[in-house]
Amino acid sequence: MAKLSYRDARGVLREHRLAARNPIGRHPDQAIQILDRVVSKQHAVIVATPGGGFALIDGGSRNGSYVNGSLIQERHQLRDGDRITLGSTELFFKADKEPTTDSFTQARGGRVTIHADAVQSHIHNKFAHQGDDRFLPEAALCDEKTLRRDYEKLRIAHELSQSIGVEMDLEVLLQKILDKAFEIFPADRGVILLRNEDTSELVPMVVKSRQGEAGEVDDVRISQTILNEVCEEKQAVLSSDAMTDSRFSGSHSIMLGQIRSTMSVPLLHEDTVLGVIHLDSKLASGAFTEKDLQILTGFARQAAAMVRHHQMLKKIEADIVVREKMRRLLSPQLVEEVVSGRLEVKRGGELRRATVLFADIRNFTAASEKLPPREVVDSINEYFELMVDIIFGEEGTLDKFIGDEIMAVWGAPIGHPDDTIRAVRCAVEMQRVMGEYNALLAAKGERVFDIGIGLNTGEVVAGYMGSSKSMNYTVMGDVVNTAARFCSAAGPGEILIGENTYAEVSEQLQVEKLPPTKLKGKSEHVDIFRVLALKTDADAMADADHTGVLPRNIWSEK
Repeated sequence: MAKLSYRDARGVLREHRLAARNPIGRHPDQAIQILDRVVSKQHAVIVATPGGGFALIDGGSRNGSYVNGSLIQERHQLRDGDRITLGSTELFFKADKEPTTDSFTQARGGRVTIHADAVQSHIHNKFAHQGDDRFLPEAALCDEKTLRRDYEKLRIAHELSQSIGVEMDLEVLLQKILDKAFEIFPADRGVILLRNEDTSELVPMVVKSRQGEAGEVDDVRISQTILNEVCEEKQAVLSSDAMTDSRFSGSHSIMLGQIRSTMSVPLLHEDTVLGVIHLDSKLASGAFTEKDLQILTGFARQAAAMVRHHQMLKKIEADIVVREKMRRLLSPQLVEEVVSGRLEVKRGGELRRATVLFADIRNFTAASEKLPPREVVDSINEYFELMVDIIFGEEGTLDKFIGDEIMAVWGAPIGHPDDTIRAVRCAVEMQRVMGEYNALLAAKGERVFDIGIGLNTGEVVAGYMGSSKSMNYTVMGDVVNTAARFCSAAGPGEILIGENTYAEVSEQLQVEKLPPTKLKGKSEHVDIFRVLALKTDADAMADADHTGVLPRNIWSEK
């Protein structure tokens, strides 16, 4: 069997037996993990190719993939002894000692070879999933044959559900289904293949052989001709005495495997083929009958329902995880859009035009030193709860909490045409709510908190960033740093914005332009504007003094 040998980060020599697809990279989800900073999280992949070989495909990595010292261009067919270099790691490819002209892969229980036969599909018997799989009403039963057939369906469905129960592990579920098939049918070998949802390829998942109970499971060989027949026509197919059938005389896989009888049925859920159950016999001619094929068809329908149920449970679990992660970043409305697939959150860095907001409690560190720790935690959590609701109300993205500081973004990962004014409205609402919150704190005799807010607009780099073990969605760039500087310069109750932000929403704001200011880390002075009110707040503006400085409670009187 083809394999890769290499030394890991600790210098331990390792061997990896190649499956049909072998992703390589820094991320722990890869089949071969390489802990090297210059290796991408998903650096390259080795895939099986027609003819029994393997090819190395570069995944668009920054530092490239090398074979025998030469940089490959996207794809390279591997030969025995090839040296693959990814970063500082060298991997050596060893080809299969017994190369074939067909693709193969490993499944639980043994090896499966799918042969690309040139023979045309001539099958003895076919059985389609049509009305025959339904149960007739009692009044419609007219003969003993129909009654016996329906009883057999019920018996097998009952036994299958009883033997499997509520099984959450997919491989265990499939193994139990195959075990039950061996109890019912006189098969020597069997395999269950599932369709890959991304590539639509059939992937062997579990293999069983009657020899497997006493020795090693032998290689299961399947004809690509038969698989195509099953999947394309959505029909079960039966071949009796295939070794002597002239219509299979050109089928290489049947000759090699000495297969005399085969049954292959689709795992059909509604009108979707989820996979195939394949059983064969090499010891007896005519081991399977048409009745067996019909029974296996009903059996496969029950199995398909269980597989689909398992897939749906896994999808629900995955959606829950995604929803839980997204709800920490996005408003509930946007979370549902992302989970449903109507909106896409792209992985990796991308340029986005965004408005970044920072809000920071003034003198919180000094104040917290005088308060009991529990009171500090309760106060800050209640404050965060109020502010995050406002951010989500304007469909912004909560980037992170930095101590008592909040960072939020509009325009990434989801953008709106009016993101900038949404961000400014959010800042105004945050100050208004803080006025109400402080009134409640003062009424209880507790310490009040004032916040300063800074916003800036421009191009940022947005994406999932971090290590291979912990990644978070965030934005980075000079725009972000400048927004943080504006926040630091803002006094209690103030909202400061940059010239880009002001330029986009100037018609909707009342502002006061501050003198050019020198910010930390900036070589030149920058223009800063203090937001006095939204122009719709005419009543609030009437309360401003002649200097244009807002009274402290202006936001609460909105």
